[in-house]
Amino acid sequence: MHHLRERFPPGFFDLPQSAGGTLPLGIIAAWTSSAQTPEVARALVAPHVLQGIIVASDSAGLTRLGRERPLIEILAMIGQPKEIIHACGRAIGGRPIGVWVADNTEMFYPADIPTARILAMLNTTMQRIARDCELGIGMAVHAGAFFELGDAVHGVDAERVETLAEEYTEGGELVVTADVEGLLPSSHDFALAPRADLHERFGRVLRLTAGATLDDLDAHDVAYPAPYSSEFSTELAEYTRTRRDSRMPRPAYLDLAVVLVECEPDRAEVPEVGVLNNLALTAAMKRIGHSHLVSYDGREVKSVGRLGIYTFADALVAIEFARAFRASFAEQGVQCRIGIDAGPVLVFDLGRDTHDIAGSAVNVASKLAQDVGEYGRIQFSDTVARRAGVKPARVTRTFHVSGVELRAYDV
Repeated sequence: MHHLRERFPPGFFDLPQSAGGTLPLGIIAAWTSSAQTPEVARALVAPHVLQGIIVASDSAGLTRLGRERPLIEILAMIGQPKEIIHACGRAIGGRPIGVWVADNTEMFYPADIPTARILAMLNTTMQRIARDCELGIGMAVHAGAFFELGDAVHGVDAERVETLAEEYTEGGELVVTADVEGLLPSSHDFALAPRADLHERFGRVLRLTAGATLDDLDAHDVAYPAPYSSEFSTELAEYTRTRRDSRMPRPAYLDLAVVLVECEPDRAEVPEVGVLNNLALTAAMKRIGHSHLVSYDGREVKSVGRLGIYTFADALVAIEFARAFRASFAEQGVQCRIGIDAGPVLVFDLGRDTHDIAGSAVNVASKLAQDVGEYGRIQFSDTVARRAGVKPARVTRTFHVSGVELRAYDV
């Protein structure tokens, strides 16, 4: 996908500014209208390079909890470790990246903060979460070059740390890459145990099992970049801090089918080219998504990176939309993997025509698309099959997530 103009027609990426939200449309336009050479790519992204360490986190067991506990309780459970992660990170000079959607977080630490101090802070963070929170958190730490464009970081290094945290850590586990290990002084006192199971895919990755802490850490800035309205954030924070003794927020739930789409990434040899091509794909997802939503009476919740989330009142319509979306991208030589589930969700208006969503249906759709999905396939749950009146010929996948057995069907 080195030359997008060879796959997409002229003018395809000319989106109105109102369609951008946090998408850097100016940079995308400059790239797609250029010669798309490595030199152009490097010049466009050079002002947006971050050198340092990024720490990504992911919560454990949400799929099971989503079936056992009210959504508000789960959001409160997720919010408490986020507050600790943000406060401890800010205390040593870190800053949050983007909006912390769902159960994920990302903090950036510039290269002038000693790596040993970052790990000591993270060790303290994990201990406080284990002591004060119901929900377990897994963390991954990686050093490298990250490209901050829009409200997110991009590139091979960003993808590495996000994948490690989301797919290869358990609650209470903190792993570091060889790049982080190499920045530690030779006399460091951290106990690091190799994760041999990750060597083939990621190279040397180690689990932190013991080491220094920062017990006097002045961690008071708990206001993480939440994906909620200010009113709901205030109510949820109060509910979280009082250990749910205060009044539970009562937002309006929507019972919807959720379609989660992920497009295959560009694997360009030059990292900057890959970053810009993938951003252009996000714009393409907006263009194609909006064109089909008119016909299928749905709503785009968000397009971030190569990920899009769409909601529909009718489960059968959701399947039809997914088929049309997949076909449109396949015509351009790009494959998508898609997951669909249905159930009660909360949709939040974040301003600037941006939104976010929470609920078990989002988590399950993500599992169906990203964890057990394959590019070119659409997989949907039992719930969607029942609501859509579809009788699939066979179960395509049976899998367990957080102790819950899920069945997938495809079309």
